[in-house]
Amino acid sequence: MEIPTPLDDLIRQLVERRNGRAATIPIEEPKWLFHSLYPGQPIDPHTLGRRLKAIGVPPQLARHSSLMDIASELPAVVISRLLGFHQSTGDNWNRVSQGFGADYAAEVSRR
Repeated sequence: MEIPTPLDDLIRQLVERRNGRAATIPIEEPKWLFHSLYPGQPIDPHTLGRRLKAIGVPPQLARHSSLMDIASELPAVVISRLLGFHQSTGDNWNRVSQGFGADYAAEVSRR
């Protein structure tokens, strides 16, 4: 189907400008697991949090659980560098993820 002039020029301009909600996702851009209304952009974290709460998933609890799981498998220095947190935060997560470990057992045996 051919598009009559001057409508064809206007459609070409719209495709070339690609802004706002009329944009299309360029092939070279990554595809986000949670995309926003704007092509090529990830969803806003606050929006994602509201959507998770609406379906009964507590986002903070899920985030903390994931971080504790990571902390149980990786050294604190790796966690802090990968996630961009301070070294002491990685140390705290490692300590908490170990739960009642050898220190606790040693303390109980001294009682």
